[in-house]
Amino acid sequence: MSASGVGPFENDSAMDLLDELRGLAEGEVIDALRDALSAAAEVEPGDFLDRDLGEPAVAASAVSLAKIKGRGSVLEEAELTDVVPEIPSSIFSLVVSALSRVLQEDSEAYGLWIDAGRGDEWKAEVERLLNEADEVTQGASG
Repeated sequence: MSASGVGPFENDSAMDLLDELRGLAEGEVIDALRDALSAAAEVEPGDFLDRDLGEPAVAASAVSLAKIKGRGSVLEEAELTDVVPEIPSSIFSLVVSALSRVLQEDSEAYGLWIDAGRGDEWKAEVERLLNEADEVTQGASG
């Protein structure tokens, strides 16, 4: 496994997404985040979720949450400080769907972390993001 850590940006697929985002015009960033999230969310339960779909969805979730929560240090770490525009709150229902999908047993990313003996640690990080996204969606609808 080439991932170096359980954080949302600590794998090759996430780094590829971050590189893509850095090269986009501001108006294209939201579409790219939505595409990464949709790619994971649309994999049917019971079908295998490839890590190349799951890991970018986790990274897109982390970027979206960092922007809406005002976590400039996360965006700075990802070198996206001046790249990510305001995130529409409507995207967070997709964040919830994508993260929920990534946490299922047929998710390759989850399985690889379990095999590496760090499944609980990885799952806790993704669940933390999922809980934050749930809070945002509840705040937007309430």
